[in-house]
Amino acid sequence: LQRMTVRARPSAVVVVVPPSPSSSRGAGGVRRRVGVVARARTRRGDDDGMKIARGSGRGMTTTTHAMAFGTPGVVTTVAAVTAVTAAAAMVMLRARRTTEVRVTASRTPSAASARALEACAGIISQGYDAVIGLTNTHASTILSSLLRRDIDVVYQREVLEMPNGGHATLDWPLSVGGDADATRATMAPGAEGVCEVEAQGPPFVRKVFDQNVLVARRMEEEQAKLPADAPVLVLMSGIAGGSHDKYLKHFMKRARASGFRTVAFNCRGCAESPLTTPQFYSASYTGDIRFVVDELHRRFPNAPLLAIGWSLGANILTNFLGEEGSQAKLTAAAALCNPFDLNACDTALESGFFGTIYSRAMAKNMRKLFAPHENLFAGLPKYNPELVRNAKTVRDFDEAVTAVTFGFPTVDAYYEYSGSKNKIQDVAIPLMTVQALDDPIAVASAIPREKIEKNPNVILIETETGGHLGWEAGDEAPFGAPWPDKLVMKFFQTILMHAATTKVARAEAPTERVEMSA
Repeated sequence: LQRMTVRARPSAVVVVVPPSPSSSRGAGGVRRRVGVVARARTRRGDDDGMKIARGSGRGMTTTTHAMAFGTPGVVTTVAAVTAVTAAAAMVMLRARRTTEVRVTASRTPSAASARALEACAGIISQGYDAVIGLTNTHASTILSSLLRRDIDVVYQREVLEMPNGGHATLDWPLSVGGDADATRATMAPGAEGVCEVEAQGPPFVRKVFDQNVLVARRMEEEQAKLPADAPVLVLMSGIAGGSHDKYLKHFMKRARASGFRTVAFNCRGCAESPLTTPQFYSASYTGDIRFVVDELHRRFPNAPLLAIGWSLGANILTNFLGEEGSQAKLTAAAALCNPFDLNACDTALESGFFGTIYSRAMAKNMRKLFAPHENLFAGLPKYNPELVRNAKTVRDFDEAVTAVTFGFPTVDAYYEYSGSKNKIQDVAIPLMTVQALDDPIAVASAIPREKIEKNPNVILIETETGGHLGWEAGDEAPFGAPWPDKLVMKFFQTILMHAATTKVARAEAPTERVEMSA
């Protein structure tokens, strides 16, 4: 392409492509046309659009008809339109529109919830300063998924065997955004404590040694970097998601920087986790997360446990908390974009152009996860592989796999039972749930506000816009950490502080002596 010269004046943007120095004619004797794109106003002042102007001079002709694709004039036009579009996009991505953040909570909140509301008031009172160019629900949902800045995380995977024989995985971060050297070697061979693998040495030909001991040693070193009572945070992703999701990694980075011990929980078959039994995951199955929480409580008995879930992960987490009630081992939790009422959300996905797009995209991801393991399910009496392969929507997939493997008579029965709207009234620990009123997937009509208002442990935060897992607002907008992250972290820190203060107060309280009468 020939070099382009850009000149600017108050009312115009001019892009000029100079003609060839040697000749004004191109190959085959065709005269080169050099275009000038300028902003022009009509005399009435009601047309501020872009016009194509043609000038005269060396190598230039006066014409108004469209030029053939590939000529310098087209390059000129494309360059100018691109420049103007980019400038307009920059303006739209920098401009903000602030709306009120809605809070729903019990009139008589628990002491922990009351303290959290007070601590978070500063963030909430600032409002939700959405990027104007991304206030459309679908723009927010789609562009945040595509353009949100990714964070390089190096994980050490741990595969946990569940009591029923299945497997879920925990991904422990060794490095988040380059904050640690993830390639550092462990104890050198010959040092005290050398294991059998190191003593025998490679290559392993006739016998393979259990090299998990080397991984376990490395993990012990990593865990020892934090105090034994450092808060442990479990992160649960959305449907067909896992530790690779960008929004999860952004919160992991924030929590890790605040001294949390973080770990991503992956449902069976997700994030390349092994699926070893004919049992996938579901919105209401809480057995795996219960096992994981019990295991973490056993490993870190002096540390408070917390959890955060997004989308389907938020629904599973809320169901789990409702089932556990006052026996929950978690100190606090957060649920973002919780679908609550799966039938209502299914109706939204089954109607409208964009609903169909979202549903088909999620179904495609679920089929992709399921495909390598489909032979495991072949012997199930009600399993039909053709229904799975032809599943075009989330509802189709749930009807073919989820309802069948979890014993529900119909997909509607599965949705009705599995929505966390049925369990949120039983949550007995501090829970912050954050929703966007324009969420096209976890729709606002599904939120059980009356039940939330009656539960002193639950706080509902609602933003005017944000789409599904978008939330392009706050300090890192448009494509950094989502807006709720700062608020949720403040919530967690406040609950932890309250719990520590309460524990100290109880320890220091005088013990009353009871006199036994004769």
